[in-house]
Amino acid sequence: MAAINVARRRAAVWIKSRLNLWIAVGLILANLFMWAQLLLTATNPHIVDPVRDPEVEALLDYIHSGNHSGETWEVTLTELEAEQTITWYLKRYPQIPFAYPEVNITPDSVSGEGDVIITGLHLHVRGEARVTLKDGLPVVEILDLSLPLPSSMKDAIQQEIQIQLRRAERLPVRFTSAEWKDGVVVVKGTIR
Repeated sequence: MAAINVARRRAAVWIKSRLNLWIAVGLILANLFMWAQLLLTATNPHIVDPVRDPEVEALLDYIHSGNHSGETWEVTLTELEAEQTITWYLKRYPQIPFAYPEVNITPDSVSGEGDVIITGLHLHVRGEARVTLKDGLPVVEILDLSLPLPSSMKDAIQQEIQIQLRRAERLPVRFTSAEWKDGVVVVKGTIR
């Protein structure tokens, strides 16, 4: 019995003298566990082919031809066609730090998600908006914006979105209607 007590005391002294080692081992194991959880929950990116929608391409070609004045137009985009067209533009303009767009269209809103690329780091973002028309131009009401950034940066991004929408006044088209359905939007307008 005395030998067991001596062994217990020696083990207790050894553990106490190596407390920093045990704390370090515990932190390393906790860190490995968190990385494993993070990697297991990470999703593969939503990858689509970079294809400009044929209806959008035909409309843009007609506008660039200059042989127009007041004609009406109509474009129907599915979620996949929207994703492919966005991917086509992102590939054409690599300075835009966004990748892997995914679009979800409903009668009430349109949502999208993808990766913002900041210094090579991919941050997954998501947003939802309601798009209406006023005076032939799109008006976007942001319903949700999920960004892993401080609120001041979120506010700056929302302000930039509004600045970009004001530039829509320079577009050579005006929108007369936008009909949002599940998975598809039908947009109609006139060429100026």
